[in-house]
Amino acid sequence: MNFSEMKEQVINGVKWYFNRNWNRDDVMNMDEIPDEVHTTLKMVYLSLFCAMLSITFGTYLQWTSIAGGKYTVLSYIANLILLYHTPPERLNTRILISMWAAYSLGSSVGIFTNYLFKIEQHYVHRLLAGITIGIGNLLYRAIKTTDRREIYTGCLKYCGVLVFSIIAFFLLERDTTLWMIKIHTVLILFMGYLVIYSQEILYYANFGEINFVNCTFTVFFHLPGIVIHATRLYLQGEQHEHN
Repeated sequence: MNFSEMKEQVINGVKWYFNRNWNRDDVMNMDEIPDEVHTTLKMVYLSLFCAMLSITFGTYLQWTSIAGGKYTVLSYIANLILLYHTPPERLNTRILISMWAAYSLGSSVGIFTNYLFKIEQHYVHRLLAGITIGIGNLLYRAIKTTDRREIYTGCLKYCGVLVFSIIAFFLLERDTTLWMIKIHTVLILFMGYLVIYSQEILYYANFGEINFVNCTFTVFFHLPGIVIHATRLYLQGEQHEHN
């Protein structure tokens, strides 16, 4: 394979990554979730919650100097390789490996955030804990109801709590307040992204079974593609309204 062919494959891969099949109507769809699709959504939320809980726990142990270091980085890489080579039918094994990989990532992430962005470990822990609570809230709502509107309303209420907590942080020191505002802003934006990602999961679940363990890892990797596609749909809708 020459360089031009490799370049063409890379370009096609990037185009495929940012090309999503759902449209504006799919994002705005608030119909009742069918039972088989609802089960898929709950499993995605459950696997994502377990992974985030493992990451948060690993971050906490690193914060308290119980865990962390180069061995957790190696463990994370080794578990990713093992997960890649584990057959999809061995579901329980894949879930356990993914949780251990998530724990290893949480025990390692402070090394990179402190070195690259000069962010203290306890801020990273608070951010991950907030994401874990938000996903747990979505999981709880999804278990109780099949109504999309009620599930997403619970997410909206959680974001409202974050907004009020930002106001409370103005009573603290200036440096702490700025950091907490940044953390809560990221949390609110990420929860909005999870709603759109949930709509994408529900869309694709109508066409067949979804590997929810893979969804756990792709939730962050798909963020750029989903955000760009959603922005494109929004701008297209604005143009149609003006025309």
